[in-house]
Amino acid sequence: MIVDFGKWRITKQQKASLAGPLTNDTLRVRWDEREMINGHMLVVGQSGTGKTHNIRKIVSHLAQSSRRNPLRIHVLDVHDDIRINGSSEVLFSESTDTGLNPLAINPDPHTGGVRKTIQNFIQTINKTSRQLGDRQQAVLRALLEELYAANGFYADKPESWSLGGRSKKFPNIDDLYRWTAYKYKQMFIGGSHESTSKLDKLNKEVSKLMKFSKGGVSPGEQEKFCELKDDAIDAYSSYITSIKDGREMEAFLKFDSKTTLKSVLDRIENLKNSGIFRNQEPDFDPSNPVWRYRIKNLSDEEKKMLVHFRLKELYDKALQRGEQDRIVEVIVIDEANMFMDNDPDNIISKMANEIRKFGTALLCASQSFTHFTEDFLASVATKVVLGIDEMYWDKTSKQLQIKKENLGIITPRQTALINMMRNIPPGHPAHGVKWFYTELNS
Repeated sequence: MIVDFGKWRITKQQKASLAGPLTNDTLRVRWDEREMINGHMLVVGQSGTGKTHNIRKIVSHLAQSSRRNPLRIHVLDVHDDIRINGSSEVLFSESTDTGLNPLAINPDPHTGGVRKTIQNFIQTINKTSRQLGDRQQAVLRALLEELYAANGFYADKPESWSLGGRSKKFPNIDDLYRWTAYKYKQMFIGGSHESTSKLDKLNKEVSKLMKFSKGGVSPGEQEKFCELKDDAIDAYSSYITSIKDGREMEAFLKFDSKTTLKSVLDRIENLKNSGIFRNQEPDFDPSNPVWRYRIKNLSDEEKKMLVHFRLKELYDKALQRGEQDRIVEVIVIDEANMFMDNDPDNIISKMANEIRKFGTALLCASQSFTHFTEDFLASVATKVVLGIDEMYWDKTSKQLQIKKENLGIITPRQTALINMMRNIPPGHPAHGVKWFYTELNS
């Protein structure tokens, strides 16, 4: 794959130090997959410098120049303005039917499993401003362990982590909400799961009748209510009879208290009502190389969770895919600073450090290099500077080891400074050149 950024506006000093003669071809500033140390790119420019336009250009060049299929480009579009002609698009909002299932298990015995899925779920929730407390985390972990076991997925049995050929399915947020609601009701009224279920069914039937019945309760309906009441009474009687040493109540102790469990239930309900978790997978066209995730309508918290969950899913799939000799997947993250932090386990940082050999490249965009850690910047082979605010020049010049005055020669939308770490022979004219002053529209 090749991305042609534009024409190299070479300085006299650079021209004098060239290792070989210049040609029209060598004056082009081209990103060539075959030459790059890795495929990661970082495009930085303040508002109005053409960041979105250049992202579109890069994505289009990658898709058009890929001669070896399959190639998949995921575009996480925060502002809903990275329109790619012919791309497959999915809109995420509270009113759409498609979303992600964060409880799907990676079945790999070494990189996946029930415990890792639970831990990733909790860690991702804690990336938002409303972090879970220690008690809430412990309760949520216990709820998920029980829910997975009830669906045939056991933390200590790797052979149970896959769906297999049976009618198993991964639990989802709706399942987690229902499970937690049952546990909460049990803490209030006591009894077993069976007795609580039967009491809940009785209450729903009575509520439905009171809502729709206008002429009173018919004999048949009265008989049905009596049967439901008897079932509930029998279930509670069986539970009480089964108590032998009083330890049966210990099962509730891991849920701490009604207050803690209710706070976890409320948090799960908020997740359930968000625009990102749905039972139906996003209906992208599998034959289309470019998938655009339109997430503008989500809140900032929801955007963070969707991006982190999706990236973790793509990370796991890349590991399962194994080592590749070429780029087969590109992930475009607009406003990547929204999803970055100093946590070494941040999924974007992990991908930048580990995912290259598995055929995945990152294309991140932001308004400043100061939003990223030194480790992340060191992991990105291509840096495109479209123009940054003067307040960032001092720190940026140190981060990128570039003269501060060079940041001032950029003309927004017309020129850029581009750095590419490439494997090119010593005789190549551009060998040893760190920064290319580039005419973008030439």
